[in-house]
Amino acid sequence: MTVVPKLLAKKVRQVGYAEWPAFASAEQCTLLRRATASLTSSEHAHRYPRSTRVWDLHQFDSVFIDVVAHAGLAGILDDLLGEYYLLSDYSLNVVNPEQPVDDWHIDYPYNEMHEIVAGGVLGVQCVLALDPFTEKNGATRMAPGTHRRPQRPADPWPTSSEAFIAEPGTLLIMAASTWHRSGYNSSGRPRAALLLSFVERWIKPLSDPLPPGAWTHDQRLQKMLGLQRPAETINGVPL
Repeated sequence: MTVVPKLLAKKVRQVGYAEWPAFASAEQCTLLRRATASLTSSEHAHRYPRSTRVWDLHQFDSVFIDVVAHAGLAGILDDLLGEYYLLSDYSLNVVNPEQPVDDWHIDYPYNEMHEIVAGGVLGVQCVLALDPFTEKNGATRMAPGTHRRPQRPADPWPTSSEAFIAEPGTLLIMAASTWHRSGYNSSGRPRAALLLSFVERWIKPLSDPLPPGAWTHDQRLQKMLGLQRPAETINGVPL
């Protein structure tokens, strides 16, 4: 299946989300699962009643850099957020068995705006499945079209929604203002995914800045982390 980034970006604008099957190969998923298993048993893991999280994955293993520096993903993000978009958050989320149904919510930056604005996409949330996402293990559900007039979820709740039913390696690309939630995990097994959040270049990322000199070998990551920026302009003329 040939994936055209521009068409996926168009669907995100129209519906609020789009799926990219086989974004990560089977071999890449194996490497990612191996790396995440190591992290979830390390001191970097934060264990909560509903899930286990590891933050700032780009600091730990080059296999995570390969995901975030994917050229096709860059094409979609350039289209939706503009050149020099920023990596806001890059984390691992392992949902525990019997996690209850989540509340409908929106993501950063919309969830922290005093007054929510409409217009651009502003933020994009990506979910890379490392395990199968099924109805039984509480796959993420999205309410189509809710991104068009960004607002915090409130009653009346959506009467229709779509579940992210996907094989490992599938990437969900979602406008941050799309209403979404996780379901009840009745499978008896954990469900793992990578969460990649991006914002327009003028929005403060959620992640803390890296130490000076970190990632000087990776120009794309430097740009995504705000370590390398284009010249500012006045009336379109570079300073």
